[in-house]
Amino acid sequence: MATITEVAKKFNITPDQVSTLRAAMSRTWSQVCYDYFDCFEGGEREAYSAFRNDEAALITEATLDADRVTTFCPDEDLKWVYRLEDGSWRKDVIALGKATWSATRS
Repeated sequence: MATITEVAKKFNITPDQVSTLRAAMSRTWSQVCYDYFDCFEGGEREAYSAFRNDEAALITEATLDADRVTTFCPDEDLKWVYRLEDGSWRKDVIALGKATWSATRS
């Protein structure tokens, strides 16, 4: 598992941005998790199975897809999650989310 600093370096962002994104994903997940599980006939168990029990993949999909994290965290500046400094779209948003969710502090 990578550290916050390693994730930051890999995605050319700061460790503070990794921490901010992790907190925003956590807040968003706490708001959408039950509705997200309800989308699966088998509930939570089926949802995790759909993502091969990869919690980082599940939560990344539920929070970063469709820009949900900015909807549920409107006071956070998270434009950098979806756009690079040159204004182009970030092509690795899901990879960034998975790495961020799984990152360790040290």
